[in-house]
Amino acid sequence: MPVCDACGVRTDEDHIRRRVERLELATRYRPVHIKILLLDGAPPARLEDFFYQATKDRSTRSQASRMYFDELVKCAGIPVGPDLREESALTDFQRRGFFLTSAVECPFEEQSDPLGALRRLAPTVMKRVQTSYNPSYVVPLSPPTQELIRLFGLVGWGDRLVLNKGVPFSDPYLGDPKRQAEAGTAFGDRIKKLLAGLP
Repeated sequence: MPVCDACGVRTDEDHIRRRVERLELATRYRPVHIKILLLDGAPPARLEDFFYQATKDRSTRSQASRMYFDELVKCAGIPVGPDLREESALTDFQRRGFFLTSAVECPFEEQSDPLGALRRLAPTVMKRVQTSYNPSYVVPLSPPTQELIRLFGLVGWGDRLVLNKGVPFSDPYLGDPKRQAEAGTAFGDRIKKLLAGLP
């Protein structure tokens, strides 16, 4: 069995093919100069739920994935609603200098020890962010990226982090619009407001 050079898991060809497909989709929408890097822990297990997998029929995405997509494009000031066209939204997202990437390029569901994989890959992640992406600001998303905040500080990038009161932005109610609204956990508008106040 081959070993995935992204996550180090001994796996099958299908795992590697899905990773390459996600990379190709993301590269299509990568800005030349990244202003805001949104850094999540890992991509979703289903390719249909991958942020850069633009779809004409949003029902192919899970409800949580649709809500996640909407929150991310809101960060860039892109309005969302029933008439949202994902491909246009992704093009606007790119044009505004936003890019989403994951610390671990393969889904956590495919890892025997997800947090261990993130810790093991942390130096590679930091190097990739500093040299390949070199964004003006980094916005950590989801609890696993908490592991990286201290490292950003150690490499002198602490002032480039945009945090939610010292921790990554996270919404435990993605997929449940009612509970999200009741708890006020949506992060798109909060991130947009914080970014508007930066130089």
